[in-house]
Amino acid sequence: MTCTIGIASAQNEPVKQDTTTNTKVVQEPYKAHNTYLPYAVYAPETSVEFGMFVLRQFKPKGAGDETRPSNVQLSGAYTLEKQYKITVDYSFLSPEEKWMSNGYITYRRFPEKYYGIGSDAKAENEQSIDWKSIIVEVQGLRKVKPSMFVGAQLRYVNMMDVTFEECEDCIDEPVLPLGAEGGVSAGIGAVYIWDTRDAILTPTKGHYIELSATTYGSGTGSDFSFTSIKFDARKYFDFSENTDGKSILALQTNIQQTYGDAPFREVALLGGGEMMRGYYQGRYRDNHLVAVQAEYRKYLFWRIGATVFGSAGNVASDWNTFEFSNLKAAMGAGLRLNLNKNDTANLRLDYGIGNGTSGLYMTFGEAF
Repeated sequence: MTCTIGIASAQNEPVKQDTTTNTKVVQEPYKAHNTYLPYAVYAPETSVEFGMFVLRQFKPKGAGDETRPSNVQLSGAYTLEKQYKITVDYSFLSPEEKWMSNGYITYRRFPEKYYGIGSDAKAENEQSIDWKSIIVEVQGLRKVKPSMFVGAQLRYVNMMDVTFEECEDCIDEPVLPLGAEGGVSAGIGAVYIWDTRDAILTPTKGHYIELSATTYGSGTGSDFSFTSIKFDARKYFDFSENTDGKSILALQTNIQQTYGDAPFREVALLGGGEMMRGYYQGRYRDNHLVAVQAEYRKYLFWRIGATVFGSAGNVASDWNTFEFSNLKAAMGAGLRLNLNKNDTANLRLDYGIGNGTSGLYMTFGEAF
């Protein structure tokens, strides 16, 4: 694996008045930063995967120290199983953070595993699904109070060429879920964000709270009618003053609720590289999800850091059937490589273990 890093100056040097001496002090300008990272990894679901990450960290013209850096990520991958994906992911903050926009667009053909609906979905009922999809999600928000933003969200998902392979070894008779023939899920909703984090990609202190509600139906061009409500709360504690080097404790709670007739990929999915690491994304899926996780991040030496993490969660068809006694648990550890010493951007490598399952994840930025 190789890594090439490029740095370019972003804007003219700002000038700030020093009121104590009545002199002008030239501040060090923020420098835009480009990171390029080709990679090759192996996973049971993909065989050998070849890919490329491109990350740009920047501030728009006129943004000063009060504005956190924005970023754009471009990634593409191809596997020996003839899977491929292209994704553009971004977070943008205008000067003084008066406006915020987050979103992504992805096109992929990435066959996956399907185990059924519910918290008791059996591993023996594993089916392979082949599909192509285009997903677009965009948020636009306006600052209404310091660190508080309110706005709208658009989400468009087009599932195409969906094929469920026959399951000869399934112990239960396979039942095709809603959306098995593909279709469009298009919705519009409202978003509230309270964000006091010191950084977007690698926060070390502050908190982040997001609440959104999105409605899908014929009026928005959707083939399915349902409503999705999501709550995401994160808190970061910096213990660096009492330890040798950077030391962070991060906590997260994630709650998802789906009401109506949602297709099988738009209900809550447990697992993946961000929450419940160690479980295949969608290993368990249903209308509702509750999951919590904690992670301890520790700087080691040079640009290297390490983490340990644990999580617990479950899904349910409705809140009356949610079983806390049947919670799924996961734990794991990972390494971090800082690719930008002036504005931390970590390459993340995590290995998570669940109940009879495990997963290896590599990407930019922290899981949360």
